[in-house]
Amino acid sequence: MTKSLQNDFWERYQFQEPDIENLFNHLIEVEEPLTPKELLQFLVPRIIDDEKKKIAKQQQSAGTLYVPQNHYKIGETVVFPVLDWDNGKVVDISQGSNPDISDFEVIDVEFSGGTRRQFAAGLEKHVLNNAPQSTIDDPALNFDSVIQTHGKALVVKLKKALEQNEDLVRITGRWFPRSLLVDVIIGYLNLAEALLDMSDGGPLSVSEILEQIDLPTDVNPKLTEFSLNLALQHDERFDEVGPAGEVIWFLNRL
Repeated sequence: MTKSLQNDFWERYQFQEPDIENLFNHLIEVEEPLTPKELLQFLVPRIIDDEKKKIAKQQQSAGTLYVPQNHYKIGETVVFPVLDWDNGKVVDISQGSNPDISDFEVIDVEFSGGTRRQFAAGLEKHVLNNAPQSTIDDPALNFDSVIQTHGKALVVKLKKALEQNEDLVRITGRWFPRSLLVDVIIGYLNLAEALLDMSDGGPLSVSEILEQIDLPTDVNPKLTEFSLNLALQHDERFDEVGPAGEVIWFLNRL
């Protein structure tokens, strides 16, 4: 019975459209451009949760889940969570005998290899009547382990998947839905040019430019910066001259 992921699950994993849709909705919710590494912090736990649910479904599909209060039939396959989800077939049923317990049954279960064990059935009160959820101890289903072992490779894969989506845009390694960007009209780009011109071409950071051009917006300041950076990037008058991870603008003609 499958109790864990295949060893190469994360090596083989490719981000699909549902993953990107989840990220799209997440970006809308947080209203802030995020890096692929930050997006993985949101996405990987959801992938793990989905896989755990699939495994639990596979485990339970192998037979009827054993719960002491239930009754079983001869020939029925029963799955035992307390035995690491092993399963066996009911081969005999007898009346239980215990002066401290009211009427109950004893089922004789045969496991693979011929091993037989007895279990109580029809017990109204028992600690196992609240059937346990699947507990899967697998590093491939542990977020910290996944990020430590596969994080770099997953970032590369996610970047490729994001680049294939035309509804998402990137600048300085951060992504956001194109349709939700702040509208930066040509007038504000002209103001940015004039400001840089007065500064001998620059360089100026986007925050320094925003302080002077008074771009009206009621959204997250980081989204405003992202939107202006993207607009400046697409305008040939401006050149981005900052080091990696930092955006600084200069006038091309100067």
